[in-house]
Amino acid sequence: MATLVDAWRTLYTITLPNLAKLKSSAQTHWPVQADHCFARIILDSVIGRGEEYTETSSSVTSTENRIATPWTERLKSPAIKNMTEAELSRCVTLGEAIAGGKANLVELDERSLAARGKAFKTSKGHGKRKGDAKIDDTAALSQPSSSEPKPKLRRRDQPDIRAAFGAPPKPSASSVPSASIDSDLRDLIETSEITAFRKRVLLALCQVPKGQVSTYLALSEYLNSAPRAVGNALRNNPFAPRVPCHRIVAANKTIGGFNGSWGVKGEYFNNKVTLLKEEGVRVNEKDGRIGNTVWTGFE
Repeated sequence: MATLVDAWRTLYTITLPNLAKLKSSAQTHWPVQADHCFARIILDSVIGRGEEYTETSSSVTSTENRIATPWTERLKSPAIKNMTEAELSRCVTLGEAIAGGKANLVELDERSLAARGKAFKTSKGHGKRKGDAKIDDTAALSQPSSSEPKPKLRRRDQPDIRAAFGAPPKPSASSVPSASIDSDLRDLIETSEITAFRKRVLLALCQVPKGQVSTYLALSEYLNSAPRAVGNALRNNPFAPRVPCHRIVAANKTIGGFNGSWGVKGEYFNNKVTLLKEEGVRVNEKDGRIGNTVWTGFE
């Protein structure tokens, strides 16, 4: 099972996104590039069709081969923790078929979108779907609206931000139990006017214990989402510091972002360092390196 889990994660987070960026000849067109979109397409194709799925039917075009429902209506999120070994094996098989050109990604994407009631918009035959980068289809939840403030980040001031969001997670401090959330804080979050996705992110964030740090990647894997979607959700935290967004750092164990700024050159770097050190987290004030083990004990 562990081997299948590793194979699945590698396929949708590394192999397929890289093939898409390189415009591999395995597919005549790559309609998506983001890892969560590949996961959405494959999970919908396998889980969304239930017992009707076969390894060969994924490449056949017919009305009978449509996806009946999004995978989230058949399986509790996160999928990687709730799939059976057989379902996980089918996901790996389909991912490998896409990578090898044996399954048509465009057709699979169209079926996935149709199951979610979304139109597939193209230009000149095979264009990129409008707004695709803004949709976290894997989580199947709302994302922050375009009217929300944009991050005050400059690319030249954050050369490691991509690696920091997607670097491999460090071992978990699994012996430390998750923190409990006060009922009044839970009610405050759940009844607020923020999006459903941000509510899930903030509620999950409350599990990170005082004196521990987790990462955008670890939190996104728990929510079956994407690190950048989690980063966007945390950028405007109306309940800080009770909802401790300062306990989320970059996957490469640097300070990460805080209040819309990033890294040691960020405007609020010292604020985040102070909050973490007051809770007993080891932080190098010069380079923002975190000395603690990454906590990933989300439940």
